Amino acid sequence: MSFQEELKKIEDRYYKKEWKQARQELKERLLSRPIVLYGLGFFGGVIVKNFANEGISVQCFCDSKKHGIDAETGLKILSPQELTEQYSDANIVISVANPSTEKSVYHTVLSLGFGKKQIFSFQDAYQFMRKSRVEQVSLTLEELREYLDGYARSYDSFADENSRKVILETINNYLFHQLFTYEPPQNSYFPEAFTLCENEIFIDGGLYTGDTTEKFIERMGGKYARIIGFDIDEKNLAVARENLKAKPGVEIIPKGLWNCTAVMDAELGIMAGSNVKEGASAQVELTDLDSFFSQLPKEDYPTFIKLDVEGSEKQALLGAEKIIREASPKLAVCAYHKPEDLYVLPELIKQLNPQYQFFLKHYSPYIWDTVLYAYREEN
Repeated sequence: MSFQEELKKIEDRYYKKEWKQARQELKERLLSRPIVLYGLGFFGGVIVKNFANEGISVQCFCDSKKHGIDAETGLKILSPQELTEQYSDANIVISVANPSTEKSVYHTVLSLGFGKKQIFSFQDAYQFMRKSRVEQVSLTLEELREYLDGYARSYDSFADENSRKVILETINNYLFHQLFTYEPPQNSYFPEAFTLCENEIFIDGGLYTGDTTEKFIERMGGKYARIIGFDIDEKNLAVARENLKAKPGVEIIPKGLWNCTAVMDAELGIMAGSNVKEGASAQVELTDLDSFFSQLPKEDYPTFIKLDVEGSEKQALLGAEKIIREASPKLAVCAYHKPEDLYVLPELIKQLNPQYQFFLKHYSPYIWDTVLYAYREEN
């Protein structure tokens, strides 16, 4: 079926507005009692802000490991015991996105004496999410229209059915918050189409805690040439240094990836969401991969570049133009931080090196975790 035929079905659903009525009914059930978020974590503050924009007030957080006042929202953090003593009649919203962890939290809340009708899932909270830390999560059909020509080009350019399905599911997610079908997250960044060898020079752009590098080392059985990780957030870097200190051939660079060397504003301290952001209070150093490798021969260029740099993927690719043109490294690039990433990023890579082939995979029920893979056949 063509993109236009698929889009027509989506538009018909949008105008029927049954999805809108279902969301309104969910909102009414949420508002029937005081609301407490269970779990502070990465998404706690995000949910509070998005709920507020929908006229939904949160009373407080409950968290078994944190206490006091949440600095981001100003809300009190209760212990599970305090929750049962003070808010036994509340609606509990689980603010944990990981499906397996969410299931465990659900059973914990049940064990505290809350009824099933009082417990709302992260999926329920997601229905009212307009924006995450970095990502746009919701668009109206009119807002989406500026991206549709690009989505049509991208849909027609991918040869495999799964990539086209990811594009359509992205549209459905923006409009209806419909969940993705997804692959196991542990498979992300290292697909079967990538042939890996013992001389890999791996760039981990967006090192975070070193979790992807650890997965790469495990996948390679410890046999590789070099790993270089880049990150802008010192809190992330401290954890990564500890996690990777016993791993040979790993170099950690306290800089972000960009299209040039620069110092820019950044929003830090939000775990995986730390990002370059104009007007933010912190400043970070940035570099480009072409400059970083400028003194080395071609055989020492990266063979594999992973980028999850919170919306800076386009700039990071532009900063690796020479490497991409001359060395054709395998690329695993996150393509969900901006609505246009699904077509801007593959079109840019194709422009830099027409010999690349592409496919998409998605690794969570929600908008985040779409990865664009690019490779030459001999890779």
